[in-house]
Amino acid sequence: MPGAAEMLWRVNSEYARRLTQVNTYLNLLEQMILIHPGEPQERVRAAIQYALEQVQLMLDEHRAWRYSYYYESAETRRMVQTMSAVNRALARFTRMRTQHERRLHDLRALLEHLQRPDPVLTRVSTGGDLWQMTEFALNDLGRFDEYLRDLSSVS
Repeated sequence: MPGAAEMLWRVNSEYARRLTQVNTYLNLLEQMILIHPGEPQERVRAAIQYALEQVQLMLDEHRAWRYSYYYESAETRRMVQTMSAVNRALARFTRMRTQHERRLHDLRALLEHLQRPDPVLTRVSTGGDLWQMTEFALNDLGRFDEYLRDLSSVS
């Protein structure tokens, strides 16, 4: 693949991976909170549900971008190859990403200001803390611009 096309492929793959990871962690966190009902957890659960709605919107927008700009056609699901189509896809991705960044900033602030559940409730079998894992995943998605800069400097 030429440099720009490879960059487009990597951008799509990495962004999809990061979005999916945030969605997965939030879903798991919601399930853990549902197992332990109570007033403090209700506020947390409501915030997590809101976060899940926002992440789902981002997933839907990313999917729409793929079908409108990344694929040559919805039927073939073959990535665009012409330089103009690749550049158009990258430009539209940048616009989409800018809109997502605003949502991510709000989501990170929301979770930071919540009284987090007892870490005993969010501990996973591997010993990690799902709350922290979710925060790290949101921060990782929020730092996607760093990934783009690193990718641009390599290409």
